[in-house]
Amino acid sequence: MKTIDADAELLQKIDADSAIAGVTFEGLVRDYDEISQRFHAHFSIDAPAQHANALFHKVRYCDLLSRAWNGRVLDVGDDKPFLSYFLRKFNPESAFFTISNELPQTPFPLWQVDIEQEAFPFESDYFDEVIFTEVLEHLWRDPSFCLAEINRVTKHSGKILLTTPNPCDIHAIICVLWQANPNQRGQFFSSLESGHLHLWTVADVRLLLESHGYAVSEAATQNLYGHTKHDTKIEAFIGEISPHRALMNETVVVTARKQAHAPAPAYPAQIYPDGGPVLFSGAVVRFAQKKTAERG
Repeated sequence: MKTIDADAELLQKIDADSAIAGVTFEGLVRDYDEISQRFHAHFSIDAPAQHANALFHKVRYCDLLSRAWNGRVLDVGDDKPFLSYFLRKFNPESAFFTISNELPQTPFPLWQVDIEQEAFPFESDYFDEVIFTEVLEHLWRDPSFCLAEINRVTKHSGKILLTTPNPCDIHAIICVLWQANPNQRGQFFSSLESGHLHLWTVADVRLLLESHGYAVSEAATQNLYGHTKHDTKIEAFIGEISPHRALMNETVVVTARKQAHAPAPAYPAQIYPDGGPVLFSGAVVRFAQKKTAERG
């Protein structure tokens, strides 16, 4: 774990941009593409890629920014300065703390933490709310460790918002029919965590949260990307066969409140058939040893 300092000069440039300084949420929604372009123009590293990412996540970001966030808010896994900036701008009375990857440029300080094995650098019962969006699908070793830490640093009755891609959406059915992989980030990346390594159903997310002391207040799905092509025949078929049409949109969206302290990570058999997290053994050890030796 390490602290990454804010780029004060970058933040000053963004704040001084008249197209950004006075924007309201309604204005951001109306002029989203142009504001993203202006915002990312102040970055000297990866600006085009960051802008493209903001456009891809437009509906999801606007949904997050439409919500009111209160008190101390922990944002787990947010590596997008665009989202971080406007969360703070639209919730000036709240205090945001971000755990993220190491970023080449960030207008705010953040903590780089391996959330599957390192304790979060905060005291217990510290946060009122937690944002945990589009992160769970990237975890591959011990997501329960992360949930136990989130529980630890959250106050009793504190809220968590969790989102993750839905493997049971209508788009998955269409992909199967067209012989396309329903996991749209199932390729092999140089960084293992870049892929979607485990896709979570609504039932699995509920079980994971409830196993770590949370009471689920809402478990739903939303279309936050717009990649689903609706077909009347498929819709009719689903209507006849499935009792869960409302849970077949693109993104799992779950809100829950902490009801009990989780003394340790929990490993329910439905998610962990071996009773615990991934072990560093077998081929992965030999692969790591070989790469370490090659590097001298």
